[in-house]
Amino acid sequence: MYFSTEKVTQRIFRIRTAFEVCAYYIQGEKSGALLDTGLGCGDLKSFVDDLATTEYTVILSHGHCDHAGGSSQFEEVYLSPLDEELEKKHCSKAFRIQEIQAAPPTPLPQTWRSEQVLPQRTSGFKQLTEEMVFDLGGVTIELMLVPGHTKGMMVFLIPEEEVAVFGDACGENTLICFPESVSIAEHYKALNKLKQWDGRYNRIIRNHGTFESALHLLDNNIELCEKILAASDARLPIEVHGVKAFAAKDRSREMTEKEQTGNIVYTLDKL
Repeated sequence: MYFSTEKVTQRIFRIRTAFEVCAYYIQGEKSGALLDTGLGCGDLKSFVDDLATTEYTVILSHGHCDHAGGSSQFEEVYLSPLDEELEKKHCSKAFRIQEIQAAPPTPLPQTWRSEQVLPQRTSGFKQLTEEMVFDLGGVTIELMLVPGHTKGMMVFLIPEEEVAVFGDACGENTLICFPESVSIAEHYKALNKLKQWDGRYNRIIRNHGTFESALHLLDNNIELCEKILAASDARLPIEVHGVKAFAAKDRSREMTEKEQTGNIVYTLDKL
């Protein structure tokens, strides 16, 4: 089975997939919202239909295939126009099969077959902007554009649940090392803008790894940006998805648990 679910709060559900990435479902009194659609392998729509108690909206955090790959199952899907070209390139069926086969989770599900990968979305997206607020009835979703990982990267705030969905925008290893990534300076500016939400959430949830981070994550990554720009970071050579890059923090060195939180992986062309 490709999908399983667990409660984050009474109204937020984490949907785990077999490919080390998760989506989130938020249920309001009037409607629901699905945040991201995974790689597009398996019948996510039927799974969410069983979970939901109302109709729901589909919102993508950004255009990478592990978040937008399943969007073809849904009639209306929101995506930042800044990431529409990225989605076209990154979410083709051939590209997604290649990604799964090149770096499969451990272990790759025995039931997996390349034929199970859904076709790419052919219809357009509804425009997603940070001025929008989705009112689900008793619970709302606010948005903030936080460029870095991609140009159209969105962060979500569910204030009634005091939860922020940082996704891939700010994490334990934020990847600012792809052609679609922005400069460290622009990412630094965006992270400082994200500070506007301080005090409005007491949990940070993400889409990879441990799926949650401590509240000092944002401050730590802002500090790392400052070090990168000042050329005073660890600049540890690392390879990610075949890209030769650098990690701003060297976790092999002795440091406190608080200091361990957060990291930024970047290429020199982002300086």
